[in-house]
Amino acid sequence: MGGADRERTTVRRGLVAGGVVWAVTAAPLVVVVVRAGGDGAAGLVAVMMGLVAGSVAASAWLMLAAALDLLAGARASRRRALWTVGVVVFALASPMLIVAAQAAR
Repeated sequence: MGGADRERTTVRRGLVAGGVVWAVTAAPLVVVVVRAGGDGAAGLVAVMMGLVAGSVAASAWLMLAAALDLLAGARASRRRALWTVGVVVFALASPMLIVAAQAAR
């Protein structure tokens, strides 16, 4: 597998891991909210909580991959570094989405 393919695969796996965590976290929360008789805003908060968990998982995956590459003496591409920075910044800023969704209630 070439360098560019390896980079794309690493980013894709990180984003898929984040998506899986989002789905596994958000779906049960939404079910609980619906069964408890919550409104749409409460469901939105549940989805946002899943999004925060997914973004944290994706950023952890990408940061771990970068750390392992550094330990192995390899260097990540600029594209993967930008993806990593973008996902980490989103993960740091995403808790504000929960606050905004709660404020909408």
